[in-house]
Amino acid sequence: MKESKTYKAMVRILYPLVRLIYHPKVYFEDKESQKAFLKEPSILVCNHIAHVDGTVISYIFQPQPIHHLAAKDRFEQNAFLRWYLSNAGCIPIDRKTVSTDWIHTSIKTLKIDKESIAIYPEGRHGKNHEILPFHSGVTMIAAMAQTPIVLLYNNGPYSLTKRCEMLISKPFMLEPPTDGLTSDYVQAQTDLLHEKMIELQQKFYELKNQK
Repeated sequence: MKESKTYKAMVRILYPLVRLIYHPKVYFEDKESQKAFLKEPSILVCNHIAHVDGTVISYIFQPQPIHHLAAKDRFEQNAFLRWYLSNAGCIPIDRKTVSTDWIHTSIKTLKIDKESIAIYPEGRHGKNHEILPFHSGVTMIAAMAQTPIVLLYNNGPYSLTKRCEMLISKPFMLEPPTDGLTSDYVQAQTDLLHEKMIELQQKFYELKNQK
């Protein structure tokens, strides 16, 4: 992922601020998940709590490049956001037209560029830690790329007084489609990913109760 000198300079200021303000902490589901994490290009599937999710996740997993999928209208919001998201290697999703460009770009990033992507399949911010239903794009990418998936449950909060905490699952693969990308297959696998995220959220609560 190529970054401009101006962007690199801004990140040198931004990332220490992320550490100072949110002081994020990462937990892994088990030792296997920590050892295997991002050993190969992966699809990070994250719950969505705020626009700052991508910046915090990129800070946590630096220097490994992670390409976040973001709504195209965020790129169009203003010139600074367009510059920032483009330099950060974000992949725009056009939610206003029927387009699969972002799916093909994601697969190229994983298979050819050998870099990871992060997707927020809820499509909008959940409230009060609710995991909203997933959109099917993540299943399309995972099935076509045959790339490991890693779930990341972000409990937040983004606060000066409380530490931002995340739990990362062990990598896993979706069951490959036997009859092609049928609507039944896509829906079933998307529902499965949603269930796995809810399970990971519960594991996070159990982990915190043990401390």
